[in-house]
Amino acid sequence: MSTLSHTMGGDLDLSATGGVAIVTGADQTRRALLRRLCTNAGAYIWQPDYGAGLPARVGTVMDEAGIRALVLEQVQDEAGVDQTQPVTVTVTSPKTGACLLAISYTDATTGAVQELALTT
Repeated sequence: MSTLSHTMGGDLDLSATGGVAIVTGADQTRRALLRRLCTNAGAYIWQPDYGAGLPARVGTVMDEAGIRALVLEQVQDEAGVDQTQPVTVTVTSPKTGACLLAISYTDATTGAVQELALTT
């Protein structure tokens, strides 16, 4: 399966020939996870439980356990993640005012372990 290529915060991506770019496989799953984690809960009226709303937490007191639980909950709902394999979520504060979120999961399509890192 494939989907249109879209970069969070931007427009649809263009292919080398000027058409709309398509993503598949591990890249598709990575982008789906980013979209899910950055979308505010309740933003999609037909899927009220979709989205973690992580950007809304910027500037608040970091709750490592709460962030980890929220991310694990959202990853469980992503079809591109192999749910039979463990998912690891690490939340750290490498310096004052910063947050590093590292997610390790197995891609359901490729079977390869993938790493996804987000930082503020």
